[in-house]
Amino acid sequence: MKNKITRNVTLNRGEVIQKEFKNLKVKNKICSILVTDKRLIIYTFGRELVKGRKVKRQIMNEIDLNSIHRFEYFYEFQSRPLLLRIFGFLLFVVGAFLAYANYSGTAVAYFPVLATYTYYVYGGAALLVIVGLVTIFSTDKLLKMQIRSGMEEKTDLIFFADKYNELALRYIAGRIHHK
Repeated sequence: MKNKITRNVTLNRGEVIQKEFKNLKVKNKICSILVTDKRLIIYTFGRELVKGRKVKRQIMNEIDLNSIHRFEYFYEFQSRPLLLRIFGFLLFVVGAFLAYANYSGTAVAYFPVLATYTYYVYGGAALLVIVGLVTIFSTDKLLKMQIRSGMEEKTDLIFFADKYNELALRYIAGRIHHK
C-alpha cells in the first residue's frame, strides 16, 4: 500500500475531498486522515499488539460520517514510571547532599582539590537538584481520539500533543457534527 492516501481511495460519484492530513504524529505509528463530504478515511501504519505479539500493520479504516455517533478527543496526562521517579529522587538527594557538604566544609575536608572550585560544586549540585525535580514531577501530555460508529466498530488513536494534530482533530470534529 502506498503512503499517499489519495492514491489508494476511490471516490464515489459526487464525493468531494474536503481536507487531507498527511503527516499526523501518532505514537509509534504513521497516520494520515482524509475527510470527504461523506466518509472519514484513516490510514495507519505501525506496530500494534495482536494476541500478545507486536506486529507491523497497515490499516485503512473507512467510516461513514453519518454512522459516527460518538467522536471524542481529549488530553491525557501520564506520569513517568516509578523507577524513573525514584532515580530522579536519588539525583535530588545527591545534589542536596553535595550542596550541604560544600556549604559545611566537609567536602573540602575529604577532597582538598574542591577548595578552589566551590562555586562549580554549587552549580553542579543545583543542576542535579533541578534535573531530579524535573524527573520526579514531569508528565507526558498525549492527545487521544476515540471514534465510535455502528454497533461495535471503534477507532482509538494516541497522538502527540501539538498544534497541527489538535487543529486536525478540531476540523474533523466540525465536519462530523456539521452533518
